[in-house]
Amino acid sequence: MDQFLGALAFAKGIGRTLVLPHLVEYPDRFSSSVQIPFQSYFKAEPLAEYTKVILMDDFMKNLAPKVWPKGNRTVFCYMSRGNANDCAAKDGNPFGPYWDKFGVDFDKSEFYAPLSFDPNFEKHRLEWKKRFPAEKYPVLAFTGAPGAFPVIETNVPLQKYIKWSDMIDFKADKFINQFKNDPKEKFIAIHLRNGIDFKRACEHVKTSKTNFFASPQCLGYSQENGEMTEELCYPSEKTIFKQEKH
Repeated sequence: MDQFLGALAFAKGIGRTLVLPHLVEYPDRFSSSVQIPFQSYFKAEPLAEYTKVILMDDFMKNLAPKVWPKGNRTVFCYMSRGNANDCAAKDGNPFGPYWDKFGVDFDKSEFYAPLSFDPNFEKHRLEWKKRFPAEKYPVLAFTGAPGAFPVIETNVPLQKYIKWSDMIDFKADKFINQFKNDPKEKFIAIHLRNGIDFKRACEHVKTSKTNFFASPQCLGYSQENGEMTEELCYPSEKTIFKQEKH
């Protein structure tokens, strides 16, 4: 969702409607990714309080035939991918399965280097409008999310517009209530990224003390609260249990 917040700010910054994408899942025993409607997980209405949005299914059914018809679909990427002089937008999983879900094939590639997605960078924001005006390019479809990971500091407040769908809220409440003997009982849930992949990723801290993934929430974006450590990146069981008690 870091990149989604960036995409939300980017769309508003250049005056475009954000098409809310399907979310990608990788179910067990499936050979390919599965695309899940955005509204299955999150509400669209709160996002509309910030900028103009439309669900992907609604866009493809009601608007795409008029503003983005087959045979005239352009995809955008920073620079060419692979040996071909295009974006290779459908190469690999989930890219191919994602666009196939909507029957989309691309007819042309556009490279947007050296522009960035940060709408706070006024020069680039204006250049997006100049190089890719809505009259000529009514739809900006990207090979990847038009937002930074980790999320940039100015986009962090946008998380207030991200609200779980009623279905997710219902499932969460049902799950929580099965562990509560008393309705007033409180408990804490923690999310640990402690698989072997992340343990290996944290090994870079031995040579670099800069921010990593979501560490700015602890250290600050300028690391005004300290430097990165191995214990912060991949905490030991002792640290985990100690913090739970507090």
